[in-house]
Amino acid sequence: MEDEGLEADPLLELSGTALRAYLVLLRSRKPLGVRELQRALGLRSPSTARHHIERLMSLGLVKQLGDGYVAVPPRRGLLRTYTLLWGRLVPRSLALSAFLVTATIVYGVLPGRDPVAVAILLIASGLSLYEALEAMNALKSLEEVTGSGKR
Repeated sequence: MEDEGLEADPLLELSGTALRAYLVLLRSRKPLGVRELQRALGLRSPSTARHHIERLMSLGLVKQLGDGYVAVPPRRGLLRTYTLLWGRLVPRSLALSAFLVTATIVYGVLPGRDPVAVAILLIASGLSLYEALEAMNALKSLEEVTGSGKR
């Protein structure tokens, strides 16, 4: 039986421009038309934008709404570990990190706290925060490679 986590990542099927198109659509707070996507990507032709949209639709990453196209969060692969927050992709592990840091601070100021428990919480908080920051840096690197950073 194939592990669900090992299924093909749709990102591996995308070229730089198609990936940029997906990231633009993913960040957009509203459906984008072909010409809006063309302008956002700096493409010369709307047919090029349409080609990339059709490719993304065939991979199940984009769907058409009445007034444009919207990105569908991937069900597998690298981007599954991110969520959209105020138009930005953030690692889901960031929520766990925030919880652990808050729990560490709250527990650390309580009277009668156990120093070993504080140390364990500090270590868990630090490791979790490190992983979340690594995931943010990985996304930043992906955006730099594809030239899709926020402008």
